[in-house]
Amino acid sequence: MELCMRVILCVLLVFSGLLRADEFRTWTIVGGGYFEAKLKAVGNTTATLENREGRTIDFPLSDLKPSDQEYVRTWQSKQKTSVSSQAVFVERSEFAERVFKDLVYSKGKRLANFKPEPTDNPKYFAFYFSAQWCPPCRKFTPKLVDFYKKHQGKGAHFEVIFVSSDRSEDEMARYMKEYDMEWPAFELGKNKDIVQRNGSGIPNLVVTDAQGNKILDSYDSSGKYTGPSRVLAELEDLL
Repeated sequence: MELCMRVILCVLLVFSGLLRADEFRTWTIVGGGYFEAKLKAVGNTTATLENREGRTIDFPLSDLKPSDQEYVRTWQSKQKTSVSSQAVFVERSEFAERVFKDLVYSKGKRLANFKPEPTDNPKYFAFYFSAQWCPPCRKFTPKLVDFYKKHQGKGAHFEVIFVSSDRSEDEMARYMKEYDMEWPAFELGKNKDIVQRNGSGIPNLVVTDAQGNKILDSYDSSGKYTGPSRVLAELEDLL
């Protein structure tokens, strides 16, 4: 144990760099020894410490003297308070509030209640009318999944909402799981008329703004079906 502590101490003492000195403090090891480092993060049993060269080490909390352990706990508490105080709570439109009510999401082989984050306030909603029993839907869904993952990864301000025409909740759950739908869905049978459509066929992708004004539809104004792929391409231009 003593040899291990000496090795850790040697690693921490090779620090030399140009970072501001007031970002660092002296830490004392139980049993003797000390080093200078900056606290970066706290785990269940370790503190992540950074040296002056920017290298980090996960140091056991139990190997620090009690006053250092108390410093770590205080620092962690302040970090949590800071994050909480910086959270941005947005005021959603009435339409968005209606959309975010009674949502579910895929959780394994079943559906679970979906609770949006306080900061969730998409600029666009893409309502996906679809069903597992529909072959054209099964052909298009992977394209929508890829599109969603690509643009959500970039922080695009939109959300897909699945509006299922499946025959049962079990079928709906299997469909969402099989195709890895990461977006939420309305509970089966709810809100099918939340947005006016130019046609009732599926697959149908309908895009609205945050206030519920329709922007894109898989049917044109004359009722001719033009398909969801066109809507997807035009949505990409909006994002």
